[in-house]
Amino acid sequence: MANNLINYIKWRGDLSFRERAFNEIDALILCQISYLEFDGILDSGLKSTYTISSLWKAFKSDRKFKKRCDLGVLINPDTFHVLEAAAESTRFADIRPALYVNKIDLASEEQFSAVTYFLTKKNRDPIVVFRGTDDTIVGWKEDFNMSFSEAVPAQRDAVSYLENVASLSRGTVSAAGHSKGGNLALYAAAFENSKVKRRLKTVYNFDGPGFPEKFFDSTQFHQIKKHVQTYYPESSLVGMLFSHDDKFTVVKSENSGAWQHDAVSWVIDGKGFVTADKLDKNSISFNKTFNSWIKSVEPENLEIFTKTVFGAIETTGASTNSELGSNLFDNFKKILKALKGVDRKSRDEVIKMGMLLFATAKDNFRK
Repeated sequence: MANNLINYIKWRGDLSFRERAFNEIDALILCQISYLEFDGILDSGLKSTYTISSLWKAFKSDRKFKKRCDLGVLINPDTFHVLEAAAESTRFADIRPALYVNKIDLASEEQFSAVTYFLTKKNRDPIVVFRGTDDTIVGWKEDFNMSFSEAVPAQRDAVSYLENVASLSRGTVSAAGHSKGGNLALYAAAFENSKVKRRLKTVYNFDGPGFPEKFFDSTQFHQIKKHVQTYYPESSLVGMLFSHDDKFTVVKSENSGAWQHDAVSWVIDGKGFVTADKLDKNSISFNKTFNSWIKSVEPENLEIFTKTVFGAIETTGASTNSELGSNLFDNFKKILKALKGVDRKSRDEVIKMGMLLFATAKDNFRK
């Protein structure tokens, strides 16, 4: 069987960071652990007494253990085993997590979570990890809001968080994230102040959605470009949303299709990720289709589309994708009923953009 994140920890977990320097796979492991809910265990302070080892002990003995392990339909259910394997390894056991933040704000349509890791006991060389989109509906709505907003709340909070970590620590500063977390890591690094930029070591972007084209032409991005490491699975879909930089590494996965977004499935050997020469044709086609569609739609119409669709979803009463899918047939009927009840302009805009997306996909498929 191919080596994934858990197997990597068991295989290389006996090597300290002095014996083998922190690398991109280690960063991805911390990103996967960040999907777990540590509310009530970790706090937002710098002086955390926890290590990865003691964090696992507190996590597994918590009365809400099963609930904490249930991350919804889109995040690998073995994520808690990643934490378990890390806690039992020499390599990760003594890493200290601190400055934990987990924020859901329905009013501002924000889902934001971050945690900082220190490889040594001193507050040096922090590695800031931003959580990707979780199971919440509001988290997914915020992702859609990226299509028409200059900056969504999570992006602005990511900048503030990274600058705060830098002010409380010494040495270099790194940032990492999987999925939306990768987008936040890249955005925060680009828009942090110049003092923090001078301390920047590495930005790890694991299949994070992109940005408007102008972002990659900006001075802010070019100031950090040499520090950025971006990784996409062969069948990347999330990472192909919006525009992205041409410099990236393609990673093989044990999964197929859209499920390759699951970082636990990415294939690893002793030296690093097992790579492919290029993205597969489905990923390339999706990138062309989606971004052609985005460019053809005015931002105000994208906003109408997003508000209308998610407004209809909200009528189901579901707050997570898991809740939405648990009674999909009835919820789908509620969504259709809600769409029929919206004003004609909004309904027509949803239909028009749906047809435009279909037509764009058909054109790109022919090409």
